[in-house]
Amino acid sequence: MNGIQQYVGSVAASIRQENGFKLRELLSLHYEQSRRAVATVLSQQPHWRASSGGVCRGLVSPWDEFLECHLSTLVCLEKGQYVEAYESAIAGLQPFLKVFREDQGSWLVHPMYSVVHNLRDVAEKGDDQLKVQGKKQGKLVDCGDQLRKCFSVSLQAPGNKDKKLAALDIVNVSIKIYFKLNTLRLCKNLIRTVESKQFPPFDVFPVSQRVTYRFYLGRLAVFDEKYEDAQESLEYALLHCHKNAKKNKALILKYLIPVGLLLGKLPSSQLSQHYSDILAPYMPIADSLKSGNIGMFYDSMKKQRNRLIRDGTYLLLEKLQAAVYRRLLRKVWLIHAQQDQAKAAQIPLVYFQKALQVAGIDIEMDEIECIAANLIARKYVKGYISHKLKVMVVHKTSPFPPLTEAILVDDTV
Repeated sequence: MNGIQQYVGSVAASIRQENGFKLRELLSLHYEQSRRAVATVLSQQPHWRASSGGVCRGLVSPWDEFLECHLSTLVCLEKGQYVEAYESAIAGLQPFLKVFREDQGSWLVHPMYSVVHNLRDVAEKGDDQLKVQGKKQGKLVDCGDQLRKCFSVSLQAPGNKDKKLAALDIVNVSIKIYFKLNTLRLCKNLIRTVESKQFPPFDVFPVSQRVTYRFYLGRLAVFDEKYEDAQESLEYALLHCHKNAKKNKALILKYLIPVGLLLGKLPSSQLSQHYSDILAPYMPIADSLKSGNIGMFYDSMKKQRNRLIRDGTYLLLEKLQAAVYRRLLRKVWLIHAQQDQAKAAQIPLVYFQKALQVAGIDIEMDEIECIAANLIARKYVKGYISHKLKVMVVHKTSPFPPLTEAILVDDTV
């Protein structure tokens, strides 16, 4: 019991001293001392419960009730009882929120971080266990509901407006849950609140939380096909990400690179050198975009298909097909303009057909016309097609607008 008592003593001391940083560490489910203390007591007393022996009686109410629930969560985790661990964590939420409301100190922002992350972690474990057991999952859904309570209390900031600084982390954890559950529509209200006047200025939050939020904002913009917004948010996340957080940078680049390619921005040489392993799947696709090699594009997409689908970027990269066609057509136009300057704006479609054949793509003229018409309709090319003459007539001064002007979103009914 010495380990448990020492741990409870440390928690009590942090509460007396209003040391939020230390209490955050102590309340994390990954805190080694508490996990080891629980494992030790269970090895000696397999049926030990946090409520037995009044182990938390030295704490003031409702901290005693909260810590008892936290220890029960640790016991359930040690026993592999993840559903029960979630129930214990939920039982401890109400007393913690009571403290958060009644205590006027902003020091409670930091332990709120641990409470929120603990809830999500055990909810996910609980659902995984229910799935293995063939039972209905619903802990993450419930966790999202519980986090809305935390978010509401933090925004109300009873007694101290600095308590609002807990809000962005709750938003981030909630959005992570919604991505996991594929209920992205629920993110809209959270984002509106973050962008509202009642929310603290964005720059007052820790940089790590700002990076996480902008990363998710970028991903949501990708789903909404708002690619310039996505690029802005993801570039912010990459720029402000800690220099040693290579895993996080990899996650950001996984979405930033495809979005950049779609907007006509190739990875810089510096980026390619620093993150060569991360960019490896995308470089052949980027090279095909740069060269207009549609055959290379198809081969690269086929080879990387499973990985790109797993990453959720396959459909995004598939949109690059039109940009690769545009690049190839531009090459055809440049060669044709050199050979026949008087008719530089009139590109025989048979030239485009032959260029595709060189790339290993052998298709009929009707399909060539369809490809060309689609490029014009989506503003990859300025011009029109003469079906009778099998010629594409392009704008004399600016036949190939920047890719940022292209129509990347399909019309919806």
